[in-house]
Amino acid sequence: MFFRILSKLGSLGRLVFCIYCVFADPPIEVLLDFIDLPKHKPLRIGLSMGTFNPIHLWHLQVAQCGWVKMMLDFVIFIVNGNPPHKEGVVDARLRYKMVKEAVKGNPRFRHSRIEIDRDGPSYTVDTLRQMHHLFESRGYKVDLYLFIGMDNVDGLEKWKEAPEILAPGLCKLVIAPRYQAMMTADAIQAHLPNRVKDVDWFLLKSPDSDVSSTLVREWIASEVDAPCADYLVPNAVRKIIAKYKLYRRTKSA
Repeated sequence: MFFRILSKLGSLGRLVFCIYCVFADPPIEVLLDFIDLPKHKPLRIGLSMGTFNPIHLWHLQVAQCGWVKMMLDFVIFIVNGNPPHKEGVVDARLRYKMVKEAVKGNPRFRHSRIEIDRDGPSYTVDTLRQMHHLFESRGYKVDLYLFIGMDNVDGLEKWKEAPEILAPGLCKLVIAPRYQAMMTADAIQAHLPNRVKDVDWFLLKSPDSDVSSTLVREWIASEVDAPCADYLVPNAVRKIIAKYKLYRRTKSA
């Protein structure tokens, strides 16, 4: 509410907001009320959505390659609030803090709180609709490009309202290589469930990787392998993990 009031104060509101930005890093849903983006053509927005427990370098590599190769205006990192299919994740506020620090300094990366501020489970279809409303309610046309790893293609049909997600207009899929999977167009088409073979998708040429958040957590929890995880996450994220002693194995009494 405070930022909406500021946005209506013209140049004075923008000045106050600029001062605020010196000390804070507001999410995209706040920034949109104070920045001017082109309205003569649809914005091309990439979405990197996940638990980010924690965010690691492969997430950033895919986003950067996606921005370049898909000619996106920017990429928004959206942290899952309460993922319905996962348990035992770090508090959403800390995961969001790690994402903010990881993307800081890249003018083409933005972050969003829309899932962690939403009550109840986080579903991709709800977030896509909310993202469309976020931009379109401010007069922007938008094309959303949803990044997913090749390892998630098989499970697409099980997503909530999968036909709606994959119908033309809500988003386009950008499929990134993962775990040395076959990444030819024919291989992807073969992996797509029959019901969604007509969806708009693009094959992203980006670095393949076996790195996962699970691997990072396992290495940090291991006294032997913990130092190996240092170069799997951005330095700022590593510092947060150390400060809050995240992912360490609880020692039994």
